[in-house]
Amino acid sequence: MSLSDVVAGGPSFSKWSHADRIRFLAWFLHYHQKRERFSSGDIGKCYEELSMAQPSSISPFLAGMEKKKPKQLLRDKGGYYLEHSLWEKMTAKYGQRKITVQVTKMLMDLPAKVPDVDEREFLDEALICYRNGAFRAAIVMTWNLAFDHLLNFILKHHLARFNTQWPISYAKQHAKARVSAISSRDDFGELKESEILTVCKSATIITADLHKILDEKLGKRNTAAHPSTIGVSQIQAEGVIDDLVNNVVLKLIV
Repeated sequence: MSLSDVVAGGPSFSKWSHADRIRFLAWFLHYHQKRERFSSGDIGKCYEELSMAQPSSISPFLAGMEKKKPKQLLRDKGGYYLEHSLWEKMTAKYGQRKITVQVTKMLMDLPAKVPDVDEREFLDEALICYRNGAFRAAIVMTWNLAFDHLLNFILKHHLARFNTQWPISYAKQHAKARVSAISSRDDFGELKESEILTVCKSATIITADLHKILDEKLGKRNTAAHPSTIGVSQIQAEGVIDDLVNNVVLKLIV
């Protein structure tokens, strides 16, 4: 994972002091780049990669960390390395679980696989929300991405089947609808999202298993979108994103 990705998805790096930045960059070199030792020059290169002004000299900051009690930094002939207790503390705070790395990479790689302009807008917003810790919003935007993808899938491949099933599944509602058959993206507004999922399942446009996933994620979207005292964690958001992207956006070929 690149330094810019880690900083974008983590702390408000630009607001930190140089001492805090250097501690973080030292941890980054250990944790993400698997470096056993580093030098002041390595820290300087990190500043350059981020296009950020660095202190006139990095060595005094490293020396200060080395002299602290308890020590924050150790040094041998190979270079500097974080003292273990500080490394553990920073890893607990900033380290990413495997699913976090997978979800971040998946969202970043997705634009090349999503040709639709509207879907790309939903994707861009979902990634911004996720990277900045707005997990409620990330769930909502990922649902919008997946649901819009499903509608495009219906329009391009299964419109006749959908229109045949609609009056069977919802006869009274269909009789009162503005249109008798869906012909455009806007026409889907005649049905609720849950009703569209039901019609798709009944018409075998999607499998029962996929319907179950979508119905569950619609419930999570509703929870995330509506004001409540129920918290939405990063772990919950990652589960929703992983499921919707892998089972809807990447599986339903438009």
